Amino acid sequence: MRNRRVIPIASIVLSAAVSVFPIVFIFANSFMGSGEIISRYASEILESNAGDFASHGIHFVRFGLLPQKPTLDQYKELLLDSPGYLRMFWNSVLLVVPVLLGQCVLAPLAAYGLENIRWKYKESIFFMYIIVMLMPTQILLVPNFIVAGWLNIRESYLAIILPSLFHPLGVFLIRQQLKNFPKECMEAAALDGAGPWKSYWYIVRPNLHSVVAALAVLLFADNWNIVDQAVVFIKNIYGNPLSVYLGSVVTGDPGMFFAVSVFYLIPALLVFLLGQDYLTEGIALSSLKS
Repeated sequence: MRNRRVIPIASIVLSAAVSVFPIVFIFANSFMGSGEIISRYASEILESNAGDFASHGIHFVRFGLLPQKPTLDQYKELLLDSPGYLRMFWNSVLLVVPVLLGQCVLAPLAAYGLENIRWKYKESIFFMYIIVMLMPTQILLVPNFIVAGWLNIRESYLAIILPSLFHPLGVFLIRQQLKNFPKECMEAAALDGAGPWKSYWYIVRPNLHSVVAALAVLLFADNWNIVDQAVVFIKNIYGNPLSVYLGSVVTGDPGMFFAVSVFYLIPALLVFLLGQDYLTEGIALSSLKS
């Protein structure tokens, strides 16, 4: 019996170690000095890396987890001497926050309407929601680009925010939970004279906190990491989110890459740590069958 448990536990530990190692590696390397980073990872052959690690014009990476001389120079450069990175960070915040707030308001209302409205075409509309949800973002960029031109909002954040506000993932998750909501509560509210709005506001909405919080975590991860939409719609380099600008740090300023990566990673980790219980509970409730 003990041997049967060893293999699953070992698999879990190994999977967790492989998943966490990149984060540990980036965090540890963020305490390296700029010179050490360039010496270890730059493709150019310099005096500091021309020893046994360079041959025939090729520099071999000196992989290392711990810095030789720990320093906070990367963070000093990032937070005090390079305000451009902070600007890109706040650009990401300006893109994500409106989407989260809008989805947390619109998605429960749409899901409530689809579940409770009496209309023969509502399942067809919900099926269209699922089709759009399964489509890759790259396919939707072309129609979004055309509609943004009609609305004259190209090269603005609205061209990214508006489609994200109506992403069908939230409607799908919340409606799946509403399928298990006791109909007796709605019938009792109707007998007491409560209309659809009062039933939603006082009965349904307070019971959606878990799934809405789970939705917020998923949407944050999706929108915090946007790249394709920003490349298409944002032409001003100073308007780009940090997710787009991060790629240019490797070539433009490799000595700060690890600190910028940690700086970019921290909000996502905090959101996940704060919302992991809601994420588990919300997805579990959405997957229950009536």
